[in-house]
Amino acid sequence: MNAEGVFAVFGPYLAAFGLVLARFSGLVLTAPFFSSMTIPTPIKMGLVGTLTLVVMIQTGPMPPVGNLDAVRLIGMVLGELAVGGLMGMAATMLFGAVSMAGQLIGTQMGLSMASLMDPVNFQQVGMLSQVLNVVAMLLFLAFDGHLMMLRALFDSFQQVPIGTAWPDSARILTDLTYVGSMNFELGLRLAFPVIVTVLFVNLGLGIIARTVPQVNVFQLGFLVTISLGLLMLALSLPGFSQVFRNIVGECVTMSVRMAKAM
Repeated sequence: MNAEGVFAVFGPYLAAFGLVLARFSGLVLTAPFFSSMTIPTPIKMGLVGTLTLVVMIQTGPMPPVGNLDAVRLIGMVLGELAVGGLMGMAATMLFGAVSMAGQLIGTQMGLSMASLMDPVNFQQVGMLSQVLNVVAMLLFLAFDGHLMMLRALFDSFQQVPIGTAWPDSARILTDLTYVGSMNFELGLRLAFPVIVTVLFVNLGLGIIARTVPQVNVFQLGFLVTISLGLLMLALSLPGFSQVFRNIVGECVTMSVRMAKAM
């Protein structure tokens, strides 16, 4: 068998393997937990390769698409990267509601100047944002969010078969706008108990400052605001877990919507 015969037999399988690999790579590059820089790159590559082989058992070779030249093949690869990337990015944007809540709480409590290096994203974040991000990641794993994301990507091969991805820019823009609004809403819901508590504390301190001017309200307020804020944050953690369970469900839902927009 000559080279043309070998390519005719194995070419569709190689093309399908490359396209499936590109879709999984897009998800691993952008999705929560999978995109963490603390996970070694060889492990990510091994995960992507293994999942690609699992999908290949189900999908089989690339269906005939006529004249498959290099330009068209590159376009298909970019389309598959976009499918996985948009699915992961939608989940990551909703995951950012936790960071937003931490920033709001830290600002209200007077801890906005205290920042730490985030070992996951390698950037400076607020102290409370870092704590809430760690809690959120643990809850994400506890609620099987990573498995749900993989399940959504597996199902995307039925909704968007390999080689057929074509972005609907208007629908993608609408979905991203919706994700941004959900991010803002969920961030406020997570931070609301602490914000309200600190608001009433500041109101009480203001009354004390007007009625008893001898009291050093600045020194007293700093201590009381942080203490009650942390206490309310600890008391609201059970509700935080329930809200974050909804966030995980929204992550998967928006990932599916992004896949359907391709």
